[in-house]
Amino acid sequence: MKLKIALVVAASLCGSYALAQSGPLPEPGSVIATSNSSMLIKMTTSMSTTASKPGDPIAGEVIDPRELRGARVQGKVERADHDILAFSFDKVIADGKTFPIQSKLLSVTSSKGNEGRDDLDQRIRIEGAGLIAFGIDSALDEGAEVRISAWKK
Repeated sequence: MKLKIALVVAASLCGSYALAQSGPLPEPGSVIATSNSSMLIKMTTSMSTTASKPGDPIAGEVIDPRELRGARVQGKVERADHDILAFSFDKVIADGKTFPIQSKLLSVTSSKGNEGRDDLDQRIRIEGAGLIAFGIDSALDEGAEVRISAWKK
């Protein structure tokens, strides 16, 4: 019995030591590199080629990297025309601070969890700043996840 208690105390001390050694998380601005920081964003707004127009605001929440989890991103629709939906993010807001960024779309997962498809369940390909759907229209609903490459502006 004494051995079990000693092992539990030792394990909890080791865990506390490991947590103390990890230190605080880095500043959000230091996580955004001067080139190619990968970010996974959960969209908090919807957009489509039928309802959106260039200049419409878009927003999302950072899922990854862990250091920025919960930060907000904002951007705008650049093109919404037939089967082409182009958009980009231009700022990250974390801990009350705004960091200007540039971004490039890398991949899309629909709000229904279908990778490489939009929310009309059409196959898509990433081209330039946006996506091209294999159909007449395209849409991304709130909850869709997009992976972007972002860097400091």
